[in-house]
Amino acid sequence: MARVPLSGKTANGKRNPRMTPPSGARERYVAAFMLGLALFFPPLLVVFDLDGFVLGIPALFFYLYGAWLALIVLVVLIVARSSHEEPGDHRPHDPGREP
Repeated sequence: MARVPLSGKTANGKRNPRMTPPSGARERYVAAFMLGLALFFPPLLVVFDLDGFVLGIPALFFYLYGAWLALIVLVVLIVARSSHEEPGDHRPHDPGREP
């Protein structure tokens, strides 16, 4: 079994494009996760545990589903932004190499 180096470089010193995350996507995923933890942290949920209604929906449920939707939209934006190739980062496919 071949070992894959963590540095993103192969044994001959060339850069391995599959190992490096595109343009800081990993940091954005971690930030989205941390935001999710903060949005669903119990002391913050107590703030929205009211007897009031928003558009006929209890305030807590409205907040929970709104925060959930916001996180989904945020992750979709991160994926969309990170899936675009960087300019000048185009490498032609080498048929002799494994994908």
